[in-house]
Amino acid sequence: MTTETYDIIIIGGGTAGLVLANRLSEDPNLQVLVLESGGPADPQNLTPGAWPMLTASAGNWTFQAAPSQEGIPRQFVIPQGKALGGSSSINSFLFTSTSKANVEAWKTLGNEGWDYEAYEAALRKSFTLHKSSGDGGNGGNVTTEGQGPLQVTVASPETASFWGRAWIEGLGSLGFPQTDPLSGCLGGPNLAPESINPRSKQRSYAANAYLDPVKSRPNLKVLTDTTVAKILVEKNATATGEAVAKGVRILTPTSGLQTIGARKEVILSAGAINSPRILELSGIGGADLLQSLGIEVVVDNPYVGENLQNHPFTGLVFEARDDVETIDAFFRQDPEAVAAAMQAYAEGKGPLSTSNLMNMAQLPLPEFHTEEGRKEVDRLLGAASTSPTASHKGLSTPAFAAAHQAYVRSVLTDPSLSGEAVGNYVFGEGYAPFDAPATYRAPGKYVSVAVELSHPLSRGSVHITSASPPEKTGTNEGVRVEMGFLAHPLDLEVLARQLRFTEDLVCRADAITQYLKNPEEVKGKRRFADLEVAREYVRRTVDGAYHYTGTCAMMSREAMGGVVDDRLRVHGCANLRVCDASVIPLEPTANPQAVVYAVAEMGAGLIKEDII
Repeated sequence: MTTETYDIIIIGGGTAGLVLANRLSEDPNLQVLVLESGGPADPQNLTPGAWPMLTASAGNWTFQAAPSQEGIPRQFVIPQGKALGGSSSINSFLFTSTSKANVEAWKTLGNEGWDYEAYEAALRKSFTLHKSSGDGGNGGNVTTEGQGPLQVTVASPETASFWGRAWIEGLGSLGFPQTDPLSGCLGGPNLAPESINPRSKQRSYAANAYLDPVKSRPNLKVLTDTTVAKILVEKNATATGEAVAKGVRILTPTSGLQTIGARKEVILSAGAINSPRILELSGIGGADLLQSLGIEVVVDNPYVGENLQNHPFTGLVFEARDDVETIDAFFRQDPEAVAAAMQAYAEGKGPLSTSNLMNMAQLPLPEFHTEEGRKEVDRLLGAASTSPTASHKGLSTPAFAAAHQAYVRSVLTDPSLSGEAVGNYVFGEGYAPFDAPATYRAPGKYVSVAVELSHPLSRGSVHITSASPPEKTGTNEGVRVEMGFLAHPLDLEVLARQLRFTEDLVCRADAITQYLKNPEEVKGKRRFADLEVAREYVRRTVDGAYHYTGTCAMMSREAMGGVVDDRLRVHGCANLRVCDASVIPLEPTANPQAVVYAVAEMGAGLIKEDII
């Protein structure tokens, strides 16, 4: 029985969902409802340096990936925000856009209107940028650009730590000058912007940026602790044979099962894991899977839940001199270091005031820009085409596989794509356990470099394993996630070469090595000069960033195997859309937070055009 009806129902009060809630409720004639499985975010989330502890909070779905089929020993945990603000309430703040070439590649997959100019305009609408110069709050200057809801802070080399300055100077001395991570033209080191409000020194995220200022609008209602069990979709409801979303079935702790109707649209913004999950539970997915689980097939599309992409990474650790400052003691939770950090945070400084990950670089692999390098890439791609594990762990059309491969080849081999990057590198001022248990913190002082593969060819999948009863849909049960890391052989080869490249860069950058213990020994010892040693290390240590995209990919249905069209409408359903990280068809170059805000702003504009 339908108890309430709204014009628009948004499933998911996360990053994208709250952008949509804000923008769509600007029209007072639209009645907008947001349904969120979690509750308000943990208040601890406002303290920037506390973000690593949020993975164990109640505001996290904490999905478990299926065991790897590629001999990778690690068990992958998949954090996804389960609270107002979604993953923007638990992430590490980095606000890096993707490259112009990456966005333009989305367009080639059949997505009219998704060019870089439109994308950048949407991105700029989402944030206000605060740039610091001089010595920051102690007499320095802060300039402000833009008027978006999200507050974003970026440091200058003058306000960075000495390690940050060494990172920028060291890579600059090797031919990689500093770049602007919001420019679409990458290819060098940068100080990454962070979604931190410079006035409060607290996290700025979808809930306090987009929702709080508008939550009193009479046409906007937000229900928390509310699980969507399924979307109610009527089969063959239009003259053209499309399905129509009539509403949703929800479960609340106090009222049990209810049905809520939608007059105009249902918009799914539940993220790269839960959006395909809810589609399949609602009868939109591969017929074979749905029928085997006893679910009526409303729209047969076997590509729902396929094309899962994420950045695999590994990394290097270097021991620092005893007389230089790192944040190792804080990471080890030494009482004196924690007390000092808390005192510093009261003044808006120290490791609690930041993600501690803003020293970044997005770089090419110059060895592939030569004629010999291009031949090597083609050889590796040719070998991959005959490999029994080639490409991915799920379905793909030949046209999409070819387009994906052509794009990655161009990124690797074309030196004219100076604004593109093969890898994303994060320089940290402490020990990172790449080759140790995740909780281990070594004694002493260290710096670390995480090495991410920006554009993996390996793809995984997300699928339901049962027609879950409603009470299970609000948990991490009943869904299987295949990561597919290193399933495509080229990914291993490129990541191994990135590892060797990173070691070489650090060893040749005097601005960095001057602060390392035994610098001459570091320069002379190249652990990963042998590629086979590098490959073995990658297989043993590879992990996954929390950058999940692609499972409801925005692409043409027939040729490319897409799930939504270029207006984010689910193929085969007239008034059901998906708008979140799952629609991104090709993995962004680095952290996807900024990209999701841009996609949501673009999505809001498209929906307004269509229904208002």
